[in-house]
Amino acid sequence: MTEIAFLLADTLLALDYDQKTVKPLLATSWNTSPDGLTYRFTLRDDVRYCDGRPMKAEDVVFSLKRWIAPETRAPLANQAGSVKDIRAEGDTTVVYELNEPHSELLINLTQVSSSIIDRNEVEKLGTDFGVKHFNGTGPFCWVRWLPRNELVLKRNPHYKWGPDFYQNRGPAHVEQIVLKQVPDEGTRMAAMTAGQADLTQYVPRWSIARFEAARQFSVVRPATFFSLLYLGFKTDRPMVSDARVRKAMNMAINRDELARTVFFGRSDPAYSYTHPQSTDYNPELEPVLSRFNLAEANALLDQAGWSRGADGFRAKDGVRLAPVVVIPAPIMADVAQAIQGSLRQIGVDAKLELLDGAVFFQRAAQQDFEMYGLQQPYLTSGMMMSENFASTAIPVPNRMNWRNAEFDKLVWEARSATDPAKREAAYKQAQLIVHKDDVWMPLVHDQAYMIMGPRLAPMKAHGNQAVTLYKALDLRLK
Repeated sequence: MTEIAFLLADTLLALDYDQKTVKPLLATSWNTSPDGLTYRFTLRDDVRYCDGRPMKAEDVVFSLKRWIAPETRAPLANQAGSVKDIRAEGDTTVVYELNEPHSELLINLTQVSSSIIDRNEVEKLGTDFGVKHFNGTGPFCWVRWLPRNELVLKRNPHYKWGPDFYQNRGPAHVEQIVLKQVPDEGTRMAAMTAGQADLTQYVPRWSIARFEAARQFSVVRPATFFSLLYLGFKTDRPMVSDARVRKAMNMAINRDELARTVFFGRSDPAYSYTHPQSTDYNPELEPVLSRFNLAEANALLDQAGWSRGADGFRAKDGVRLAPVVVIPAPIMADVAQAIQGSLRQIGVDAKLELLDGAVFFQRAAQQDFEMYGLQQPYLTSGMMMSENFASTAIPVPNRMNWRNAEFDKLVWEARSATDPAKREAAYKQAQLIVHKDDVWMPLVHDQAYMIMGPRLAPMKAHGNQAVTLYKALDLRLK
């Protein structure tokens, strides 16, 4: 859905290819008060929705207030900060007032959660908004959607306000995009090979070398891309409530081998929850990271009172060490099997539940399992900390139910800092706390690959929220 949102809608600000630099989009400029509490955004005066209606400041206010409204239940509403008020001053000025400073507000306003939508259509369609139609200011417009089949988009003829890091700022080069839903990876590969599809970033890792070797295809990857594949522990479940058990399981995973075999060398082994190149990363994490060590893993489980039985598996007080692991099958089926085998080496009998799509998230909303798998795109180490591990993020996205008062205090200090150095220092300390507690089992720092067929001219891949197309403004036929 993120790919679609970036094409249909715009945000106030855009994120450059480096995943760090914030650029103008719907807002041409902005300023911040010295106390960090008030942001004033000046909007473009030439933006039009797909139906031709001019976008005004009141549309921005409606969209942002809807994002943070409790009844909307937006999972990332905390990205907006503690909002005091958002108001329009005329048609081209939006004033955004906070109760306390929010050091990540600007970069968060580049994300799809803060997309500017059409108030008239929301009120007209109600719960069918985004299902039957979507009228946005993005470079493409809604034509039709066939659920579980395809979404057809056409070029927005009004569009001329794309970010300045694109060669083409609009309208889009291509007249139409047809987004096909093809769950089977073999079918996707066949469609690309046969010329039935022109572009995808969803191909199995083993196939990338084949596409690279075939001259008719272009294979590109974002220069900067942050996305983690991990398993999370339900830290309040008795079986994994002991940090020694979680550390032991972490130490049972040979990530170098995992990256080389399951991911065919197309991902990097992950020992920390964020990439060392990401903003706010703490290089002092190294001594606390859990490295592959079966002997130490077994010793930790012994210390925690989990003893091996005659069958090689461990038990304690008559309970078998058999954590239930909920896995999203399209993303992590192969890696889950490898992890299951690794855990058996230390006597852990992991029970996998491989689930598809929406079924996984329905299951993940429950509490009767010990571990779950996910892929988590992110922008900075600090944002990964505040959005996923703070106690205020329970139950989603803090599905681990992990609480730590010192961590929460540091995250609050970082988010409310007006001094970048103070923000960075607080986030670095927070990283030490959560890594020492082995709340997650990081697996690989993933990479995105965009495959383009012979009809398309090569173009740069983006990577914002793991989306390589982003606005697709430089997408064109040869």
